[in-house]
Amino acid sequence: MFSRTRHVIPWLLTGFSVAIMCGLGYWQLDRMVQKQQRLASIAQKQNNGTLSLEAALAHDDPRDINVSFSGSLDANHVLLLDNQIYNQRVGFDVIAPVYTNAGWLLVNFGWVPAPDLTRTLPDIRFVGETREFSGVISVPGHNPLVKETNMALSQSPALIQHIEFPALNSALERKFLPFTLQLTTPDPAFIREHQAVVMSPEKHLGYAVQWFGLAIAAAAIGGFAISKKGRSYE
Repeated sequence: MFSRTRHVIPWLLTGFSVAIMCGLGYWQLDRMVQKQQRLASIAQKQNNGTLSLEAALAHDDPRDINVSFSGSLDANHVLLLDNQIYNQRVGFDVIAPVYTNAGWLLVNFGWVPAPDLTRTLPDIRFVGETREFSGVISVPGHNPLVKETNMALSQSPALIQHIEFPALNSALERKFLPFTLQLTTPDPAFIREHQAVVMSPEKHLGYAVQWFGLAIAAAAIGGFAISKKGRSYE
């Protein structure tokens, strides 16, 4: 009985490891297909040209649609989205509420570098006025590592860790549309390089090949080692 268990456990561990690696490989292939579909959707939406905000929001999925509209900027509630990286430098995304014909919308003005490493906030000042906005509709990403964010927004600019619409609705006492606008028009005060798809389908395919390769290697090495050890007990 002990001898049989001694032989079964290594095979089970090897099989379990190979199954996990194969699962990760198939997951990367699935992500590759998702990215391909997203890129095809982006290309199709960009071919439609620039729409009004109301027309864009009428779509089932308004993400990645280029829009242009007029809105009133709330200069008293500027938000700084923390821990944003650009070219290996730490900085902030500057976000401000804008009132539009479709309702309140958070507009991302772009990235600015952190003034220093002591958590000093950059001095961002806007003029509360009606202006034209042009950009791409986006959905804020969710960071599972961030459990809470600062909602003491009495000062401006105010630091936040992520965009959480229910909390912002409550803190600023207004109802925001569940999207943001990534401005695309050039502005020397900000870095604006919006990437809807950060990792390309080709990279996901490369990772999938690596996982399947590791699975094959683990199966071969594990099988050889277990077989050799088994023969040594004969």
